[in-house]
Amino acid sequence: MRHGELTIQRRHSRSCPDRHRGANFLKCRGRCPLWVAGTLDGQRIRRSLRTRDLQRAAQRLGTFLHSITRPRKRLTEAVEAFLGAHKDRAPETTRKYARLLRYLVEFCRGRGLEHVDEVTAEHLDEYAALRARARWAWVKEIELLRQFFAFSIEREWATKNPAKAIRPPKLTEPNQVIPYTHEEIVRILRACDEIGRSAYERLRAKAMVLLMRYTGLRISDVVTLDRSHIHGDYLVKRLHKNGRLIRVKLPQEVLEALERLPKPKGADQDSTLLFASGRSSLRSLVKGAERTLAAVFRRSGVVGAHAHRFRHTLASELLGRGGAIEDVAAILGDSPAVVRRHYAKWTPDQQARLDSTLSLVRDTSMARRQTEVCIC
Repeated sequence: MRHGELTIQRRHSRSCPDRHRGANFLKCRGRCPLWVAGTLDGQRIRRSLRTRDLQRAAQRLGTFLHSITRPRKRLTEAVEAFLGAHKDRAPETTRKYARLLRYLVEFCRGRGLEHVDEVTAEHLDEYAALRARARWAWVKEIELLRQFFAFSIEREWATKNPAKAIRPPKLTEPNQVIPYTHEEIVRILRACDEIGRSAYERLRAKAMVLLMRYTGLRISDVVTLDRSHIHGDYLVKRLHKNGRLIRVKLPQEVLEALERLPKPKGADQDSTLLFASGRSSLRSLVKGAERTLAAVFRRSGVVGAHAHRFRHTLASELLGRGGAIEDVAAILGDSPAVVRRHYAKWTPDQQARLDSTLSLVRDTSMARRQTEVCIC
């Protein structure tokens, strides 16, 4: 069977009864392995097709010819194209993509791998051993690698996704973030009144904490909050990370904290932004808010406190008190799958609800009679 300058041949074993008929006899009774041999562009080619089936061999030969005749894509160019296709993501997300893929490019450069289709599963096994990241961080990096190579396959820069061969680590818990207790939240709110040199920092800190406590907003959505997002008692905002629209009713104490907010330093007189002057980048705003909250957390003495724990706290409380995952997802502006994966945790409220559900079976008259029979 010929394909251009190349020929599919059988590599007959010593025990094959048709060995004497030669390599070009493909219908041998021993069904010996199939190889491709010949010349292409003046280069001698001889390689195994890793199959004994003729139809499959022809398909693999076609894939092989496509891989060596199509223009090859450099890894650096493929990464640039991937980042360009995802430039509409949140800045932190695109920055993370660029950082992680830069590690892959540096690893491949050190091993002389210039093109996307040169990266194999064996190379990524070595890459995984060198990275040695924490379990959850490595799971997320594997997801990005699979996404990148799938992107390359769609554009015919590669024929296989080597990242699919990487086995992600088993996670007994999707996330180890522990929700705040009521006492810890009280300490954090009290600390808001004890930081800084003036009321400006204290009022801003308390408003940020209350917003995150009762809405579960990410810090990037807090610092970009505008008065136009407040509709009566409701906060209506399109989230910065994923573009989802949320509508959350605000408690009176949050509304009062927002009313007491001083105008941000450097903001124009007609500016309606609550926490920003309008002259800084999102990254700068987030860093500034994180510094303020870090001072609050240090003052409170709460161990392991950070802004995102408020999001976990709200989700855990809602789920523990019987809230549906779909409803919690709508409040947080996430998908139900993300809520199940990141925020569904054990809480005392949830355990009480489970115990109450079990009691519906234990307290029935039939269950009592069955128990009495067993005891007798």
